[in-house]
Amino acid sequence: MKVKRLLDKLKAILSAERQAQLAKYSSLKKVLKALRVEKARLKKELAESQDENERQEIATRLKVISVQRKKGLTVLKELKKEKRG
Repeated sequence: MKVKRLLDKLKAILSAERQAQLAKYSSLKKVLKALRVEKARLKKELAESQDENERQEIATRLKVISVQRKKGLTVLKELKKEKRG
């Protein structure tokens, strides 16, 4: 799945009401896992890249993925507490 589609899916889950988020718990986990894999791939690509413009573009994409993933992980932790609650 493309990164843009993953980020769009994460945005939809994060903006949904709490009940809808609980229903999409497993979907959120899958999206976060895919973003983690993409983040690792981009880090490797960044380390191998020599072109400064390309490195800057990859770094920007990494920042976006990191921030969005962090938001998703926060929501996931809250949902996990609610499920147990």
